[in-house]
Amino acid sequence: MIINRDHGLDSGMADAPPGLRDWTGFLLYKCGWWVQRQTEVALRELDLRDRHLMALAMLSADDGLSQQDLARHLSLDPTLVVALIDDLEERGLCERSRHPEDRRRHVIQLTAKGRRVYREARALAVQVGDEIFAPLDRAERAQLTELLKRVMAPLWGRPK
Repeated sequence: MIINRDHGLDSGMADAPPGLRDWTGFLLYKCGWWVQRQTEVALRELDLRDRHLMALAMLSADDGLSQQDLARHLSLDPTLVVALIDDLEERGLCERSRHPEDRRRHVIQLTAKGRRVYREARALAVQVGDEIFAPLDRAERAQLTELLKRVMAPLWGRPK
């Protein structure tokens, strides 16, 4: 797709499906689909999936998250998160421990190996983003991110 910064998209959008090329929700969905697909391809080199990366990213940002927190944030059934954490733990990327104040809860923390693998996986995901969002300059990407945050802000707290 070629961008003419003065006149918008050129005929590259002619390949987009009729009736959908101007539908914001569809465009976001397809862009997300491409990001996820290409991220999955890139992560194969580390034998990871996008769910692994999302969990590693959250654990890197907050080492006090519980399995329930991850399930809520990832919009996954808690039993799927248990399997995801089992997988990360078997790979030596994280470890579970009992919550110090609530023994029914498990707190998950990244291991040193988990932090290293997360940095490698994040770098691969950044490369994918750089390729997909290449038609946008840095300021446009920052603006897109801020606009998407505004759209998502009221949605984060909704039941999934």
